[in-house]
Amino acid sequence: MLTLETTFIYSTSGSASSIDKHNTALQALGLNSMYFTIKHVITPEVYSGILRAPFALGGAVTAQNGLKTSIIPFLDEVDPLAQKTLAVNTVVNRKGKLFGYNTDAFGLKEALIKGMKASEKDIRTAVIYGNGGVSGVAWHVLKELGLEVAFRGRNPEKVLQKRIDLGIDHIREPEGPFDLVVDATPVSGTANFLEAEGLKGLLDGCKMVFCHNMPEKDGKTNYLQHYCTENNMEFIPGSAMYRGQLIKQYSLLLESVRKADGTGVTENDITHAWVL
Repeated sequence: MLTLETTFIYSTSGSASSIDKHNTALQALGLNSMYFTIKHVITPEVYSGILRAPFALGGAVTAQNGLKTSIIPFLDEVDPLAQKTLAVNTVVNRKGKLFGYNTDAFGLKEALIKGMKASEKDIRTAVIYGNGGVSGVAWHVLKELGLEVAFRGRNPEKVLQKRIDLGIDHIREPEGPFDLVVDATPVSGTANFLEAEGLKGLLDGCKMVFCHNMPEKDGKTNYLQHYCTENNMEFIPGSAMYRGQLIKQYSLLLESVRKADGTGVTENDITHAWVL
């Protein structure tokens, strides 16, 4: 039940099932908070204004029209990691001031480390396919893991601009074939995904694929996953990244909230409430 004390957590995307999942988890924690999705296209100026409201704890920032990057100038402070990756996916409202973070990096690093360890594959080179917000995160994480990294995509000009924006246009890229392909695009949700410019050549000869897109969470087919299974390639789903990202994200968003017993929300609480 909504009251004058109800606080809100916003997002710029989310299916009906996702909205239910988040609100069910908040209720399980016994919090007077609600998860609310803004489904129409929104500008960074308008969204930051909503997040700055006194009843807003903050919000999630999705890849809608480059919002993860374009919202940065409208924030009061931005974490160094988010600055490096040029992507903010979590905004926390602290007494009217907005603080931007990137929690995707935590989730991606956890997913890749677990995936590579489980596969026992020798992964030394990687290629990022795409130029959206998660591509900058992937660059940071892959380099942190000690891999040689290259950028590719459907639009070479946008890929080059991404490298320039990240300040890495002067760094020499490794040549393929690559051990790991990080797909940072939504193409896996389409049956003709192999027609995406340059993707088929990257998949040929690779040992492992990470797919950021998760069409399966909405009951749709992940065609890239099926392709990997059919061709005996290791596959790391986006859901493996989602777990670590969500725990970090809600630890930030709920940092000022107290449960009925007066204690704060812990990572263990989040794990159980979201059934991770």
